[in-house]
Amino acid sequence: MKTFLRKLKLSFLAMLCGWIACNIAWWVGAILSMDATALQHLDLRQTGVFAIMVGIYTAIIIAMAWLAIFLPVDLCIKDESTLRNPKMAALLGFLAAFSLVASVYGYVAWFEVTHHGFAEGLWRTLDKAALPYALGTCASGCMAAYVRARMDQPTR
Repeated sequence: MKTFLRKLKLSFLAMLCGWIACNIAWWVGAILSMDATALQHLDLRQTGVFAIMVGIYTAIIIAMAWLAIFLPVDLCIKDESTLRNPKMAALLGFLAAFSLVASVYGYVAWFEVTHHGFAEGLWRTLDKAALPYALGTCASGCMAAYVRARMDQPTR
């Protein structure tokens, strides 16, 4: 029971860091996706409300990912495993998150390709609107796994 509560606490803290990284990456992607006219007509009040909404929605998604994926994996992996190496954990966290993004993107691209042809369907799917979501997802998986692995490292 003590090990379970310890891993529960550490994985929650690591996922909290992943949530922060997700929000930072999401906003970087959102700003990169905007054109110059959108930045000129920015309303700070609406942007503030939208930032709070994004924070709440990403917290819900991150909490579900923590309960469904991150916590069970953390409980199954032994503390002495080579998967607890921070570099390996970050790579695997990134790949796990990227596989989710790639599968959703592949589904959407396949739908567009079947309706509009290969070239047109791919170009319709390759817009910048997906950039914040892809960056946020990959950043949260990578950061949470890295931070969790660093928590098990001996202090120097």
